[in-house]
Amino acid sequence: MPSPASSVGPSSAHLSEGELWSLRENVHVQLEDAHIALVSRWGTLRIPQPTPVLREALRRMELGPARLENVPGTDDLLQRVQLLADLRQLGGLVVRSVGAGDGSGSLLSVVATRPESLLVPAAVPQDRPLRLSRFAALRPQDRGWILESPLSSFRVVFSRPEASSLIAALGRPVTAAQAARPLPVSARSAHTMLSYLMATGMVQASEDGEGEPRFPEDCDPVLRAWSPHDLMFHWSSRPGLGDGVFGATYPLRGAQPRPPALKELPAGPRVDLPRPHEEARTGPDMSLTDALEQRASVRAHGTRPLTLAQLGELLHRALRVRTGRAPAPGRDARPSSDRPYPSGGACYELEFYLSVSRCTGLAPGAYYYAPAEHCLVRLPDREAALGRILAEAGAGAGLSDAPDVLLTMTARFARVSWKYSGLAYALTLKNVGVVQQTLYLLTTAMGLAGCAIGTGDTGLSARVFGLDWREESAVGEFLLGSLPDRDGT
Repeated sequence: MPSPASSVGPSSAHLSEGELWSLRENVHVQLEDAHIALVSRWGTLRIPQPTPVLREALRRMELGPARLENVPGTDDLLQRVQLLADLRQLGGLVVRSVGAGDGSGSLLSVVATRPESLLVPAAVPQDRPLRLSRFAALRPQDRGWILESPLSSFRVVFSRPEASSLIAALGRPVTAAQAARPLPVSARSAHTMLSYLMATGMVQASEDGEGEPRFPEDCDPVLRAWSPHDLMFHWSSRPGLGDGVFGATYPLRGAQPRPPALKELPAGPRVDLPRPHEEARTGPDMSLTDALEQRASVRAHGTRPLTLAQLGELLHRALRVRTGRAPAPGRDARPSSDRPYPSGGACYELEFYLSVSRCTGLAPGAYYYAPAEHCLVRLPDREAALGRILAEAGAGAGLSDAPDVLLTMTARFARVSWKYSGLAYALTLKNVGVVQQTLYLLTTAMGLAGCAIGTGDTGLSARVFGLDWREESAVGEFLLGSLPDRDGT
């Protein structure tokens, strides 16, 4: 599927009735004697020796959607051609809108999300079905709707319900006439809206041929490999393909307090965990190279269960809050939430829960791991749910029986989203991978069975641990147990 930005551009001097032109929000026009400067988030664009028509057009466009035919001088063909050529140089700074015809605002506006993207209406076929791209998503924003797609370098803003109802009509293959028929707007306005939507690439025309309509994205082997959710997540969680706010922007500062670095401990009996001594480890000493080379997902547990001492050492080495540690050279003292594993932005949003089936010295049940105290807090018994979560984890790893211990990683999402825009959830998933690799290396070095699981039941884990999944819920799992018996012993 070609990029819309590379396939459309001004092609005529016709200024269609009902078409409006404006500049992106926060674009400032600075008029000077020798040039015009347009200052935006993408930098400063300077236009030398602007014509009087361009000066006036930009003045009006900065104020809001304007009809170019109302700009003095555009009744002259040469000046009209020159104005359109000049506007072409502005690229993504220009917003194209379709007027409602009643003077009460725009039906829709097309906003570029990249500085080089330039939209000009596309030809609308009358004899081939049209359809909304399966990668396009419609969501509410402010008082209107936003249509966006990871495959488009534009987003469409619907200000009035007459326009957004067009999207509903395009949910299945329909001709342009069928899509426009139920709309309470003129045929010309409907045609212009379809033309704009096709130019963004979010509405496609079927390929020529008889039988069931086939659309370009359906025939693309690269796009067939993507689900809409996965592609949208990838597109939105990395910069470069859109204009969304990204990075450490602290979007919730001033709106609500940031959750504390350490979670308040739940009520319940505490089980103190043994702390290992460097000179007396429970497992064999092993180099990092050996641990990396021998690491494997072990999908069976031995007849002897994991011990509390082994569990305490593993949690201590992998997940505890480190105290009294000297700062690295050139760095300030580390915060009280510092752990053995790294966490993006030092957010440490991950929490850890244990579902225990077998562990010498520890009763079966569900526990919360308190990293600062290095202890377990027993959670209320929910035996039916606990049995299910252990059984599902074992089945997910291909075990014939329930695992000895299931370690569930949850995330307190606001710890990350309070600080970051765009990449918050993606950062959490990366942190999960870091912890899983840390656990793999430690279980290998300690002579234990470890196995990461690719998925888990979000609702079930929330019930077992007593969580509101919207605030804190499972994002990763890891099985723990003893190594399988050798020679049948």
